[in-house]
Amino acid sequence: MAELIRSIDDEIPISYGRFGLIDGSGLGKEAEPEAAVGALLAEPGQIALGQIGVASQSPARTAHLRMEAWDAEPAAPGEPWTEAGQITYLSPGGTVQLWNLDIGPSEQRLLLGPPFFAYGLRAYAGPVRTQPADYDKTVTETVEEAWLLRFWPLADAAGPALRTQSEADGYTAAKMREILPLEPGSVPPQVGEWPALHPLSTPEPAPAVMLLTSFPYADRSPSHRTARRRLTPAQMLGDLRIDMLGNLPAGIESWPHSEVERYATRLRVSMRIGKELNPHGASTLRLEASSVRTGLIGPDPGFSGRAWVWANDENAHAAVLSVDRQRVARDRIRQNTLLTGIVTILRNENGFVEVRAATEAEAARVITVEQTRG
Repeated sequence: MAELIRSIDDEIPISYGRFGLIDGSGLGKEAEPEAAVGALLAEPGQIALGQIGVASQSPARTAHLRMEAWDAEPAAPGEPWTEAGQITYLSPGGTVQLWNLDIGPSEQRLLLGPPFFAYGLRAYAGPVRTQPADYDKTVTETVEEAWLLRFWPLADAAGPALRTQSEADGYTAAKMREILPLEPGSVPPQVGEWPALHPLSTPEPAPAVMLLTSFPYADRSPSHRTARRRLTPAQMLGDLRIDMLGNLPAGIESWPHSEVERYATRLRVSMRIGKELNPHGASTLRLEASSVRTGLIGPDPGFSGRAWVWANDENAHAAVLSVDRQRVARDRIRQNTLLTGIVTILRNENGFVEVRAATEAEAARVITVEQTRG
């Protein structure tokens, strides 16, 4: 029986009668020409590579969505949901977020599973909320429409990309299409091989957009405008600074409060996804992002690669640099040893990454690339 791995709730304005979803890696391709599969706007053949359009079912201003990641194809949810289309979604980055033509992507993000996977996506349209119009109370206008989007893994689509000699991002992602159409009776990937398809024992709540009124001093001054001036970025970020990677971005002291709020939301999402990529609490290590070369595209969360670390002790970081661990060189003057091992990236913030040891399936991708590209 299919099990729900994780979910988030988010909302996005509807522009020109539609909204969209994009891959968290930023890779993908808008469908040209665009084919409608119910309310889903994808490529001919009912597939989408990292970008999907969704047609509004009413003239609403806002779409409220619940997005869910499952470990296998789920059963229909029943009332009040009505099926509104199904496609195959090719995800270069393994994450997805809402997107609007006018304002860009949402800061919220859902981890679907491993990157470079093909996922099934089924959309369900739900209730529509109406209210009297501001300009005329006798007129009823549609304010919000509800959606349920469910994803589940269909196949590992990394094979064609792993065998390419080019590292050009768009070209590598486009190679995912070569696994389609899936063979009849194809067996989905084994969930046990991929930590990204395991639920947390205690799920992390998806962070909401931060509000200034939740910060200290916000209600103690005569006006919110005065309160905003009194809050420094460090105060606004609060306890987030304890677990963030690296230092605060340069120039953050001059950022508008709204930009600091967005940055705080990105940090919260990054930390949540980092935990979801490490559901069993494996040992981790913080490194400069340049110290890890990924087998595909990155260094983004979910991708695996080879880490290179100088350490005083040749037995250092044994728990993290445990997969294909090698002692590459010894600096006798500085008494340092260059170590390497295959890791999976959990977070990437401010020029630093947090990594854990890769699993066998994750490491196999890196080894294939190394053998192909030398």
